Amino acid sequence: MATYDVGDQVRVTATFKTAGVLTAIAGATTNATHRLPDGTDKSPAPTITAGSGTGIYYADIQLDQVGTHTIKIASTDVVVAAETIELVVAKSIFDHS
Repeated sequence: MATYDVGDQVRVTATFKTAGVLTAIAGATTNATHRLPDGTDKSPAPTITAGSGTGIYYADIQLDQVGTHTIKIASTDVVVAAETIELVVAKSIFDHS
């Protein structure tokens, strides 16, 4: 698993398929949650954007705490599903505070 520095920005993607075919999902039914290492949810929630093709969505995540960040992208439309990823953030070796 990759390790990121505090302050990095990461693009997290989710792909939704029906019977192996990429499926478009209404934007209003797609949401993201960013759980911070301290157990709280980031507010406001990340914005979901349609990606490079049908059924591909992404959110840009700012990593501002040391620890494990959990990001979940979910849909309640044609495909009722969710994709979850964990990102590990360490203190930068360049941060001398």
